[in-house]
Amino acid sequence: MSTKKKHTKLPLKPTDKANPGLLDAIFASATEYAIITTDPQGAIVSWNRGAELVFGYMPEEIVGKPLALLFTSEDNANGVPMRELENARDIGRSDDVRWHRRKDGAVFWADGVMTPILNFNGEITGYLKILRDETERRRVETERAQMARIDLLTGVGNRAELEERLSEMSAAALRNGNLLLIHMMDLNNFKQINDRWGHQAGDRLLQRVARSVREVIRDSDFVARLGGDEFVVLQANVQTPETGASLATKLIETLSNPIQIDGHEVVIGVSIGISVFPDDASDQDELMRKADLALYKIKNERSHGGYHYYSRQLDAEAHNKAQLIASLKRSVKARAFRLDYQPQVDTRSENIVGVEALLRCQDAALASHPIEEIIALAIDSGQMLELSLWILTEACAQSAKWQAQGLTDFKMCVNLCPRELLYAELSDHIERLLRDNKLDGENIEIEITENQAVESDGPGSTMLARLRSLGVTIAIDDFGTGYSSLSKLRGLPIDRVKLDRSFLERIPADQDSCAVVSAIIALAHTLRLKIVVEGVESPEQVSFFRREGCEILQGNFSASRCRPRPCRNC
Repeated sequence: MSTKKKHTKLPLKPTDKANPGLLDAIFASATEYAIITTDPQGAIVSWNRGAELVFGYMPEEIVGKPLALLFTSEDNANGVPMRELENARDIGRSDDVRWHRRKDGAVFWADGVMTPILNFNGEITGYLKILRDETERRRVETERAQMARIDLLTGVGNRAELEERLSEMSAAALRNGNLLLIHMMDLNNFKQINDRWGHQAGDRLLQRVARSVREVIRDSDFVARLGGDEFVVLQANVQTPETGASLATKLIETLSNPIQIDGHEVVIGVSIGISVFPDDASDQDELMRKADLALYKIKNERSHGGYHYYSRQLDAEAHNKAQLIASLKRSVKARAFRLDYQPQVDTRSENIVGVEALLRCQDAALASHPIEEIIALAIDSGQMLELSLWILTEACAQSAKWQAQGLTDFKMCVNLCPRELLYAELSDHIERLLRDNKLDGENIEIEITENQAVESDGPGSTMLARLRSLGVTIAIDDFGTGYSSLSKLRGLPIDRVKLDRSFLERIPADQDSCAVVSAIIALAHTLRLKIVVEGVESPEQVSFFRREGCEILQGNFSASRCRPRPCRNC
């Protein structure tokens, strides 16, 4: 190896005569860095204290030995030590970030550099190698990188890991001519369980679910948690799309088994949407979107869970939904709605004692859709709060008009959705409406569903209490269809319950149906709550509910009785 190559760098040597004391002190005292010099051929010339600590050799054991002794056998076989010298010679620097070997044979990760040592004539007289043991730092960084790809609660992959694995597994599926199935999973009733037994119980439930999913899938498959109660399973090496049904069925069966959490037996279910790579899409985002469409479909069709494959029809439905949402936004902005009012009649006096404000859409693009669908769409698209505030404003204004006409002794009933109870300014808005329209709080009744009432802990419960402090009464709508217990209902800030119309289909002809309804009515009376029966349509039903002691009836039978006044739009 020639040592005559000229360099423009300043000479560098641990014992340079320019300032031998300073350089010797640095050389001797640097314990975190291994500082090694070699001759032009790579034989070790000097070895500092840091090198002793890093490599385990004393100077007398290593000086004179080839630098290659510090490299792994693999690097030696590949000529790495010689290449490092050549790079330092030819370009003035050789980065040295690789595995090295200690005296005891253990390997460690080092980060270092090698530069030539030049005399005042610019000739190479040797090489200086400085490195540091980075094993621990690299371990910590690797650990952090791994943790960044793990869902810390459940130990399965997170969204970042899912994206990487989806890319890898889809590429492998293309190479091997296989299919890759994406199972988008959402737990049923998780929110109710979380609210009922607390977030810690919910967290433990998620951990159990993750463990159960891992036990069902194969080693070649992958599971990640997207957040909340959403999981994704990537099913690899699949020959036909139908194979996904088998795995989905196993997951559904496994997760439908009762689970013991903090002494409580918890029963959940799971809904699964399935998309197929590359049949449904080759783009990762599209695959996830289409699995999500399939999931949305099954959740809408079956509250108890199941699985559904993506199909082109779902894209058409999603497109139609997007158009409906656009129409809905225009309608909300233009206030293209009206309110109808269905009377509530006292069973004893036969007087109208209240009306329920019913939303009706006047937009041609929306008018052909059931109002329940429009309301669900408004909730999903975030339009419901604005719409509900408009309903409250219109209903209060109409109530004031009727009161001015002498109709003073009745309630205006307005339905609210769960998210409205979380609106911090709801009570202020209603208080302002009462004041502006010169209404008493008792003139307004807010209706919420039974499940919504049971779930309205925290901010929702606080809002109900604030509304009652204004004199506003609270009614449970769809009573008898939820999962509330007697003890839970006792603690709710409610005044009335509305028996759901689904119980009236066979009343009074069917004795079993009558017995069920009688029991529900007795429960409400036990709780000292007034009952409004919704959906009454025949004189026979009127007679039955009067005998059962129901105070108020609402339905088509009464709508014709009270026109043209409270039922007519004004």
